[in-house]
Amino acid sequence: MKSPESIPAPLPWQALFVFLLLAAARPGHALDRLAYNHPGLTVDLGVGLWAWPVPCDADGDGDYDLIVSCPDKPSNGIWLFENTTGDTAKNKFPVFKPARRLSSTVHYVMPSWTDGQLRVLSPGWEYPDFTRTGLATKTKLPVDPKFYQPQGTAQGGPRLRHNQWRYTDYDGDGQQDLIVGIEDWSHYGWDNAWNAEGLWQNGPLHGYVFVFRNTGGGNYAEPIKLEAGGRALDTFGCPSPNFHDFDSDGDLDLLCGEFLDGFTYFQNTGTRTAPQYASGQRLKDPRGADVRMELEMIVPVAFDWDKDGDPDLIVGDEDGRVALVENTGPMAAAVPVFAQPVYFKQEADTLKCGALATPFGTDWDGDGDMDIVSGNTAGFIGIFENLSGPKTASPKWAAPRRLEVNGKPFRVMAGPDGSIQGPAEAKWGYTTVVVADWNLDGLPDILFNSILGDVQWLPNTGSRSTPAFKALQSLEVEWQAPPPALAWGWRKPQGKALLTQWRTTPVVFDFNADGLPDLAMLDHEGYLAFFERYKTGTRLNLKPPRRAFLDEAGNPLRLNAKTAGASGRRKLCVTDWDGDGKFDFLLNSSNADFLQQTGSRDGMWVFRNAGTLAKKNIEGHDVSPAVVDFDGNGVPDFLGGAEDGRFYLLQNPR
Repeated sequence: MKSPESIPAPLPWQALFVFLLLAAARPGHALDRLAYNHPGLTVDLGVGLWAWPVPCDADGDGDYDLIVSCPDKPSNGIWLFENTTGDTAKNKFPVFKPARRLSSTVHYVMPSWTDGQLRVLSPGWEYPDFTRTGLATKTKLPVDPKFYQPQGTAQGGPRLRHNQWRYTDYDGDGQQDLIVGIEDWSHYGWDNAWNAEGLWQNGPLHGYVFVFRNTGGGNYAEPIKLEAGGRALDTFGCPSPNFHDFDSDGDLDLLCGEFLDGFTYFQNTGTRTAPQYASGQRLKDPRGADVRMELEMIVPVAFDWDKDGDPDLIVGDEDGRVALVENTGPMAAAVPVFAQPVYFKQEADTLKCGALATPFGTDWDGDGDMDIVSGNTAGFIGIFENLSGPKTASPKWAAPRRLEVNGKPFRVMAGPDGSIQGPAEAKWGYTTVVVADWNLDGLPDILFNSILGDVQWLPNTGSRSTPAFKALQSLEVEWQAPPPALAWGWRKPQGKALLTQWRTTPVVFDFNADGLPDLAMLDHEGYLAFFERYKTGTRLNLKPPRRAFLDEAGNPLRLNAKTAGASGRRKLCVTDWDGDGKFDFLLNSSNADFLQQTGSRDGMWVFRNAGTLAKKNIEGHDVSPAVVDFDGNGVPDFLGGAEDGRFYLLQNPR
C-alpha cells in the first residue's frame, strides 16, 4: 500500500464543483427510460421484477384485460394492460396496450372471484375498488396476517415469503372461506449451506396451504393446515393455491405453483362439503412432458381466459412477463392436461431485458451505430439493434433477440448446486456482460460473469457484420501459485480458470496503454483488481490480479467486504466521464457513483468518489452502469440497467 504522501494530488476541488454544478443545472438531462420509438412493434408484455397477475374485464367493455402487480423498485405499482383487440374467446393472445399505472402496490396481491365478482386481497387487507384505483382503497380483514409461526431454525435468510390470501367456498356451505398459501424458508435458510461435495445441508423450502372457515358474522375459525395423501400438503415454496373443479366431478380440486417453475395438481377424492386431497401430481402437456415456466418465482391464477368452460392458468413469471398456460380439456391419469406457456405481447414502449438488466453499449453489427447487448437474471444475453443509424440521439430499436451459440439460445443457469443461495435459485443466471475484441482478431467477442462466478468468454467466429458463436471458453490466468478460492461455498477454481465473486462485471480496457486489452474486476475478497494482459510470442496471456486501484488514502479499493450471498453484486464500467483524459469508473448505487480518477503513479491509479450521477433512485437490487454515445458527439452518456429490466438514459452534462 502506498502512503498518503506518495499519492498524486487530486484535481482542484473547483473543477469537480464546476462539473457537478453543470450536471445539476443543465436542462433536459433527466434519468429516463429508453424508449423503442418504433410504432407498430410488439414485444413481450412485462412489468418489472415479479409479476402478480389479475385477469379481468377492467374497463367493462366485455373483453379480458390484464392487471399486474409489480412490487419491485423502480417499477412498483398496479399496472393495467388494456386489451383493445377483442374477445379472448376468439383471440387468445391479444396485443395489449402499454401499461397504465393505477397505484403503488405491496407484496402478494391475489385475485378471487365470488359470485362472478372480482375481489382482491393482500395479507390482512381487501381492496374494494381495485380495477379503478388499485390499492388506494382498502378494508382490514379480521384475521392476523402473521398467524403463521415458522418452525425451522436455519440461519441467514427470510423466514416467511409469499403470504398469499384468497377467497373460496372451500366446504360448499355458501360462505366464502379464507385460503392462505404460506412459503416457509425457516428450514432452508437461503445462504451458504453447501458441504464440500456440493450437497445442500439445510432443510427444504416449504409451501403450505391453510383454510380459515367462515363461521358467519364476519368471523373465521382457527386455521386448518391442508393435507394431501395423508400428510401435510407441501410444495417447493410459493403454493399460489387455486381451488377449482378441474375434473368436472362437482367438487373443488386444488392446483398449486411453486418457487421454481412447475405446477402440482391435488385431486379432491372426497366430496364438495368434505374435501380430501390425493398426493400431488405434476401437470403435463399433451406429449407427457412436465409443464414448466421459463423462469421461476411463478404465480399461477386459475381463470377461464378463452371462455371454453374450463379453467386455464394465467401465470406471472419472475422477470415481469405473464403467460397463458391453456387447459387443453382432456384428462390423463386423472390429471388435467395443459399446454406449455405462451407469453403475452404488448405494444412496445420502453426497452426491457428480463430483470436486473446488465447492458453494454457497442456497435454490435459494424454498421456505424451503437447497439445494446445485455445480460439478465435468467442467464440469457439479449441483443437490441439500433435501427436509426449513427448520430441519432433517440434511436428506433428492434425487438430484442437472444444470443445464440451453435444455433441455440445461449443461457447460463445455476442448476441444482451453482448458487451460493441454494437450489431454489436453480434457474437463475445473472449474466453480466462486456463486448470487446478479446483475441484481437478484429471481431467483437463477449466476456461475462454470472451466478457461478466463472469468468468466461465467447469468441466471435462470424464476421464483423454478422457475429456468430460456436463454443464457450473459460478466461485463463497465468497463476504463479494455486489460484485463490472464495472463503465460502463449495466450488473451487480449476486449472487456470478465473473463479471470483458472483454477479460482478468484468471490465475490459487497456488500462496501461500498451495496446492490449486488460481486465479489471472484483477479486475473491471483493477488491477491485487489475489483471494485466501480455504477450508470449503470438499468445495473449493474463497476469494474476494486482490491487492497483486505490482510494485517496492509498488503500486498495474494496467494493464489497461482505461474504457468501451478500458478496459480489457490484456492477461497474470504465469511461472518461469528465473528459479530463483519464479513465474513470461508474459504480452501481442508487443510479451510479462517479469514481473520478485523480492521478496515477507506478502502475497504480487513485480515485475519489464524487457522488451519484443523478438524484433519481432507480435501484432495486442493483443498477448495472454502462456508457453509450447514441448521438455521436464523442461524449459518453450513462445507460443504467435496473432491477425492472429496463434501461435508463442520462445525458452527460459536459
